[in-house]
Amino acid sequence: MSLISTTCRGLPGWIIAFLVIYCSPLTGNASERYPEVSPDPVYTPGEVVGIQMRALRHNDRPYENAGIELTFRFASPLNRQFTGPLERFTTLFENLVYKPMLNHVELEMGEGVINRSSAQIPVIVTDADGTRAGYLFRLTRQSSETCNDCWMTDSVVRLQIPEQNSPIL
Repeated sequence: MSLISTTCRGLPGWIIAFLVIYCSPLTGNASERYPEVSPDPVYTPGEVVGIQMRALRHNDRPYENAGIELTFRFASPLNRQFTGPLERFTTLFENLVYKPMLNHVELEMGEGVINRSSAQIPVIVTDADGTRAGYLFRLTRQSSETCNDCWMTDSVVRLQIPEQNSPIL
């Protein structure tokens, strides 16, 4: 059992992931340094999205595209069929659709809709220029030997969002 799991018992999963990602020395690669930050049944759908978004916010810590790599860990097997391997997944963030997720300065997460086996979590990111972009994360609870009961991301779609000062109709 790791030091993280023994000293942080009872804390929400996203807090544990945050502590592991941002409070550890910045050496080595993410899979060596953060074996705990992978799909795990303890994480709720909101925590899974939060882990991914925090990683993308600090994408190049501790090394280039570490955030994208961590995000790819939470891609479901179905998602990986269409977006993988990691090298191909990384190129998705060069596209204007997903680029705003990288190094964003603000994140708003909506409540989402969660049922027994699927979840949809909306997020809005704001980049350094103040431009906002909305996304809908679609997750499913997995039933595989490698990650039974883990929430993983099946897809992320870009959403149209109203201008920041416009009333929502």
